[in-house]
Amino acid sequence: MVKSPAGVPAPDDPSGPVRLADVARHAGVSVSTASNALTGNRAVSAPLIERVLASAAELGYRRNELAHSLRTGRRHAIGLVIPDVTNPFFAEIVSVVEECAHEAGLSLTLCNTGFDPEREAAYLARLVTSADGVLLFSTAPSERTVRPLVEMGLPLVMCDEPLVVAGAGTVHSDNAAGGRLAAHHLVDAGATSFGLISGPATLPSAGERRRGFEQGLAERGHRLDPDACVAVSYSLDGGREGIRRLLARDCPLDGVLASTDMQAIGALFEAADRGRKVPDDLLICGFDGIGWSDRTRPTLSTVQQDIAGMARTGFEMLASMVAGDGQPGVRTLPVSLVVRESTSRA
Repeated sequence: MVKSPAGVPAPDDPSGPVRLADVARHAGVSVSTASNALTGNRAVSAPLIERVLASAAELGYRRNELAHSLRTGRRHAIGLVIPDVTNPFFAEIVSVVEECAHEAGLSLTLCNTGFDPEREAAYLARLVTSADGVLLFSTAPSERTVRPLVEMGLPLVMCDEPLVVAGAGTVHSDNAAGGRLAAHHLVDAGATSFGLISGPATLPSAGERRRGFEQGLAERGHRLDPDACVAVSYSLDGGREGIRRLLARDCPLDGVLASTDMQAIGALFEAADRGRKVPDDLLICGFDGIGWSDRTRPTLSTVQQDIAGMARTGFEMLASMVAGDGQPGVRTLPVSLVVRESTSRA
């Protein structure tokens, strides 16, 4: 007999239909809490949502059973979960996905998490019954969070962050190759002492870009001092903080990779405020290829992601999964280097 985390037994007849009350008993919560966790009708903490979803998945409680209990059916809608709608990278994602959904006759539910994992968990639980499938640009990608959703029958495609979960699709850029490109370019442009403005440890993309950068430096006979890698938020303010911390070190620094363009633009602003001239005595390269990168002064060299291609590929994979005529896959999109003024010395 299966028991819940609270020691409560699961239904004795595993072949019978699983009810919401069974899920609640297995998770050790009330029926109303289980319902709210699975629908988002009222706020439930992220740990409780995860517990209820895990119980639902373990008992084989399918989302269509929940939808039936709520007298709902096919929604002809998809969910798009992103961390920051104000970031130009995600703004372009939203624009492309919305256009794809419009062409396909689907409505789009946009969920902006504000880089808050609890908000992300609540949105995902709500989308189990309100959307036919989900494109997830995760704040804190975790198999523990995603797997119960997939096991409940929710078509889901992870985008941007390279997390692979069986039953879910994954679409991301070749982050390591991008880090190598940036390292080779900074060395070839004349840099000899390097720094990395990295991202949060919860994001696999940050680790991949760092590994690629370190590999690229090693291939050119250089190394990245561990103290010259700072982890900050993927934001303009994060870039300002990152370059401040790097410049505060009593060590030479003349070549910096920022893991996102927003960080790189913040680093450009902060470096100028501190009297460092880019590119004369400090080279800065970004990563993303957002529209702002060719409007800064100096213009920003960057590792260009195929942002629109990522959005379209993720949407097409999800649409085929929702329609039942496609399988989840893993797609790695190529990147390229765009050289501009921030790494070009006369």
